[in-house]
Amino acid sequence: MTGLEARKRSSRWLFPAVLPALLVLILAAFHRQVLDGLGEFLVVSDPLEHADLIYVLGGDFWGSRVLLGANLGSQGWAPKVILSGGPYQGSCACDLSVDFAMRHDYPRDLFIPVPMEALSTMDEAYAMRPVFQRLGARRIILVTSNFHARRAEQVFRLLLPEFDFRMAAAPDQTFDPRAWWHSQPERHLLFSEYKKMVGTILVRFHLATADWLRQEQP
Repeated sequence: MTGLEARKRSSRWLFPAVLPALLVLILAAFHRQVLDGLGEFLVVSDPLEHADLIYVLGGDFWGSRVLLGANLGSQGWAPKVILSGGPYQGSCACDLSVDFAMRHDYPRDLFIPVPMEALSTMDEAYAMRPVFQRLGARRIILVTSNFHARRAEQVFRLLLPEFDFRMAAAPDQTFDPRAWWHSQPERHLLFSEYKKMVGTILVRFHLATADWLRQEQP
């Protein structure tokens, strides 16, 4: 065997042995960018355009969605802001949201409260279709929490293609898209969002049932 043949043979054995180490080095060098990308992908905020309505999705426990929607409405991006919600301690969460916004100096006549008992984002989208139609809306700004924005965009655009949606993501104290991996609840939240995005597609094309997407915390 010549020296050249020996070097070729050794290189064939060397490459498979070195490849895993190279992959580990690449992942180590770029893991932060990958982790950041996974978190930031969930956050969607479109360039704002004047709309017919602003719709604040339900499930806002900290008020950041309500305040962002109210602020956008007060700036004139749409004439009305819809706040939805279900029963809560003898009241409707939608009315409590209006009260919360008014305590932050936003006018009562800016808001339309809509009672709703949706158990998932998909249920919420279907429930809002007749509301949007009744109000004659075509372009709608959707306001939701940062971690929920990508899935809300997916659900509303997939299930209600007759409307033109624009996303506005509100900051949320329970999720930092650039540091989510440091906290077990935030890791769970991120993985849950990705799982439900896949599930939404399966349900939409009748490859799964919607039951396991319900009882979510959007």
